[in-house]
Amino acid sequence: MFRRLLIGSAFIFLAVPASAQESLLDVVLKRDKLLVATYSTSPPLAYVDDGGNLVGFEIDMAREIAKDLLGDPNKVEFVVVQSDGRFPAALSGKVDFGLCSTTITPDRAVRIAFTRPYLDTGGSVIARKDAEIRHVKELNDAKFTYALLNVPPGIARVKSELPNVKQLLLDSPSALFLAVKTGRATAFGIDKPIADYYEAENQDLVRLDVSRTSWDYVFQDAIFMKPGDFKWWLFLDTWVGELRSGFRYEKYVEWYHKWLKKDPPPQRFYNYNKY
Repeated sequence: MFRRLLIGSAFIFLAVPASAQESLLDVVLKRDKLLVATYSTSPPLAYVDDGGNLVGFEIDMAREIAKDLLGDPNKVEFVVVQSDGRFPAALSGKVDFGLCSTTITPDRAVRIAFTRPYLDTGGSVIARKDAEIRHVKELNDAKFTYALLNVPPGIARVKSELPNVKQLLLDSPSALFLAVKTGRATAFGIDKPIADYYEAENQDLVRLDVSRTSWDYVFQDAIFMKPGDFKWWLFLDTWVGELRSGFRYEKYVEWYHKWLKKDPPPQRFYNYNKY
């Protein structure tokens, strides 16, 4: 009898499905507003212009997602974060996702979810012209100071490539730039689009050669979010896919020309008629 009761109880337990946790996609639709983590000091991706407005490539992306999801590009609230606060903002639920020129790395993927990349970029190093150096390896001297964001991948790269340089750890791209402009640092490292912007705007700065170093490979920036919500991730990942190679590609071209001043990677890398 007891055995039959156990079997019956087990059957009832298995037959009643656990209540599914509500996806953030449904929460956002009910809230009718997106909460997006962003930087405010990383031109041309996300920065405050002369009129006090938050603008840039990533800002336009967030507004377009709001338009597609909620019907209005203005239904987005930007939460400005620093580099070390971006992942906690997503993991705590303070934001729905982040657009913070964030590179996909294996150690990050353990604790945060990424969409496919929306931007192929790379590591760049900008130095003062009066330092009279041309290759990043020349910075490997205790007389030089290298400014970098206080994030593990960047710190590890400098430790490996430039063990003798003095490190100056800062929390935003604009702080890196100001450190070099004011003479606190000799050079700083940053993603290529931001380096392009600062180099074009400042004749006293120069891009260093990074060939044959760990800066010299493709980085990939992606939207990040709290892991475990497949429905929300699928929406954002699909959206990025359409941006890079589908129906949103015209917007991708528009933003590349507007903010990065160049053509984007091609929409299709093969002739689909052959397959």
